[in-house]
Amino acid sequence: MNKNERCLAILELIQRYHRVDVKDLARQFGASEMTIRRDLNFLAQQYNITRTHGGALMVNQTVVRMTSFDEKRISNKASKERIAAMAASLIRGGQRIFIDAGSTTRIMLNYLDKGLRAVIVTNHLKVAEEALQYDNVSVIMLGGEMIRITNCSSGPVAEEQIRKYQLDTAFIGAAAIGTDGRLYDGYSPEARFKSSLFSVAKRVYLLADSTKFNTYDLNGFASLSQVDGVITDQGLDEEGNNLLKKYNTRVIFA
Repeated sequence: MNKNERCLAILELIQRYHRVDVKDLARQFGASEMTIRRDLNFLAQQYNITRTHGGALMVNQTVVRMTSFDEKRISNKASKERIAAMAASLIRGGQRIFIDAGSTTRIMLNYLDKGLRAVIVTNHLKVAEEALQYDNVSVIMLGGEMIRITNCSSGPVAEEQIRKYQLDTAFIGAAAIGTDGRLYDGYSPEARFKSSLFSVAKRVYLLADSTKFNTYDLNGFASLSQVDGVITDQGLDEEGNNLLKKYNTRVIFA
């Protein structure tokens, strides 16, 4: 079991039991206590879990990836800018577009044609705010429960609302793309919401920089075989390229 698989398994245990112990985890995974401590330290930086002297515990009732929405702290910013610009170039006038709350999809708004006439549907406050700066763009902000960490809406209300729309294209992100071809998100309500987009959008493009490949997160929401294309950067390694070929996924390099 590699680090990614072990960390995902630890997260699932924290989700189930709300508390884990270093010694117990070391025995369960056949790893050293030092290795488990490093895993827990890493997870505490990424998720809403708290390190304790002998293990870790969950802060809230659901494990959530602590995504930064400070633009200055976005990782792999240069690659994401190129991916976002490529995605924006695919939008045509008169289309009905969905843009989600991913760190790359948000940047798309910086690259839209100033004269674009379109409808943009989103569940993210920042996307809606940026889209409103385009005079000829109609903006629809979905309702539902607001997630404080991500500044986006999700839950049954948002899912019911999005199913009432017919979209030309949806641009989505993913926290991870596993070697199993599954797309993952760090928060279960957001994952459920993303899965509903495939029934209402004629085309779905996944925007993912190369670091997202061959990693895992808690909640799967779709497969590479379901998307119409993946927009990524030139840093994608051989394993990532082989994965896309395996699932016959169109890839657009930015």
